[in-house]
Amino acid sequence: MATDDELWPPFGPAADFREQLARGRGRPDEVHGREDHARGQARGRGRQGADLRRGPDSRGRGHGDQHGAADLRGRADQRGRARSGLSREEIVDVAIAIADSEGAESVSMRKIAQVLRAGAMSLYWHLAGKEHLLELMLDALMADMVVPEPTGDWQADLRVQASSQRQVLLRHKWVIDFIAARPPLGPNTLRNLDKSLATLDCLDLDTDTAINILQTVNTYVLGAVVRELGELRTQREQQKWVTAETNVNAKLQQWRERLEATGMFDHFLRILRDDVDPDAEETRDARFEFGLDCVLEGIAAKLAKRAG
Repeated sequence: MATDDELWPPFGPAADFREQLARGRGRPDEVHGREDHARGQARGRGRQGADLRRGPDSRGRGHGDQHGAADLRGRADQRGRARSGLSREEIVDVAIAIADSEGAESVSMRKIAQVLRAGAMSLYWHLAGKEHLLELMLDALMADMVVPEPTGDWQADLRVQASSQRQVLLRHKWVIDFIAARPPLGPNTLRNLDKSLATLDCLDLDTDTAINILQTVNTYVLGAVVRELGELRTQREQQKWVTAETNVNAKLQQWRERLEATGMFDHFLRILRDDVDPDAEETRDARFEFGLDCVLEGIAAKLAKRAG
């Protein structure tokens, strides 16, 4: 039976790592030196992402030392890591914990090694480099997404999957910066995709249509999460303004009166008159479900029209 390493496609960092192992990989310090050289060339070409520096700056994530190495070690121990040795799973788990706490751009081999109380070079026995690490991090989180066994109710099954995907992305906010541009093709991703396609077997669809349905639902979830993260950022900015300003209500009323005086924004002013907050935190779940209803019911209507 193929190992998980062998389930990755024959290109990209995972394939490079397999090839290095097949050739009889050199010492970690030799590999590290080659990667430093390659990464320097990549930066010279303007390549982004090789050192995980794309991250949640635009999301307003926290940075700095507010979560120290001791805190991350505590998280590692809570997830059941063995202290007796170093494994790839342990490295990936710590990398995810760092990204969750400080942002993806804070992930480094040196920081991971500090948390694990290991030598940084020892990590390179398990990884081809940081691009490989990123792929492993993304694929590891795919295992957290619930893809139910097919029940025959494809809409209910896809709803469970979409809701779980949203929750995983909101727990690991940094992922949204990578997942749309470079979805991993690792073993967990392949297992989820295979099971998702099985969910649609009851519809007897051609492969193109089945893939289009899954991509449509996935696109909705990604878009909804991007909007929610934007709402969270705006909420923080507004709270800072409310805290810093005096006479907040008076200033908002003056703004409203200026809008009314133009005679141009009656539909927008209706939102204010009806006291509707389109970004209200307490309605996020309901708004997500409303949109998902529209997507799933729209797919069902499309399929019924084609069948008729």
